[in-house]
Amino acid sequence: MNTQSISDSAVTKATGRSWEEWFALLNNAGAEQLSHKEIAHKLYSEHEVEGWWAQNITVEFERLIGRRAHGQRQDGDYEISVNKTFLGTMDRALAAWQALVGDASVFDGVVFSSEPATSKTDKWRYWRVSLADGTRVNVIINQKDAEKAQLSVQHRKLQSKDDADRWKSYWKSYLLAL
Repeated sequence: MNTQSISDSAVTKATGRSWEEWFALLNNAGAEQLSHKEIAHKLYSEHEVEGWWAQNITVEFERLIGRRAHGQRQDGDYEISVNKTFLGTMDRALAAWQALVGDASVFDGVVFSSEPATSKTDKWRYWRVSLADGTRVNVIINQKDAEKAQLSVQHRKLQSKDDADRWKSYWKSYLLAL
């Protein structure tokens, strides 16, 4: 069963090896005894795997050996992400998000512990808020092409897979209103 977030053909095209080949190489190298950082560095320095791919191969290997669950970060917290594509610009997508949120001070029964903040760069738009349960919601928007922008809701510092599943469902439903 394929549990990887990235297809076998994509990893093979980008790195020259399939998931099975990467996992065999890492198993043979004793990578289960290495830290996340050490595995990623090994992929980069010994096999010339670029940073993003080295990180993804490392994460998938850690999932395979049971060190990490899907959506779980290296520190043990969970993180989810839900995306929506908009016709138009990043600024239009941010305005739509802000109109949807309005003057809300709670998401799914959890109150905001800070005021929402926005910022922008030439390539990105951001909306962020911390919640009283210690989690953080980051909305990140980028321009996919001349006609489309992508809005991503990332919810970080979740404590369990059940929390991650609950919030992923919540955010999928929330984005339907956009």
